[in-house]
Amino acid sequence: MAEKVKFSVSIDAELGTALRQYAAAEDEQISAVISRALEQYLDDRRVIRAGLRAMEEYEAEYGPFTEEEMAEADAWVDDLFARTTDGERRSA
Repeated sequence: MAEKVKFSVSIDAELGTALRQYAAAEDEQISAVISRALEQYLDDRRVIRAGLRAMEEYEAEYGPFTEEEMAEADAWVDDLFARTTDGERRSA
């Protein structure tokens, strides 16, 4: 089992209420919900940083992205995050 550390944080009251309700509905400890959410957040941030570094390296080698390339990338992202017919986000 991994070593545990204790943190004390302050969050908005509404977020705290939502967190307690979610944890209770899922029959989970609040710390487990927060740990998973924080893990996902940090993983997402690492991917974003890596992507930004790759973009900087590309531009350093080949020059700035053209307007056409930027429009193509915007369309790709819009499509990637398009909502399905039931209003849910499609997973990547």
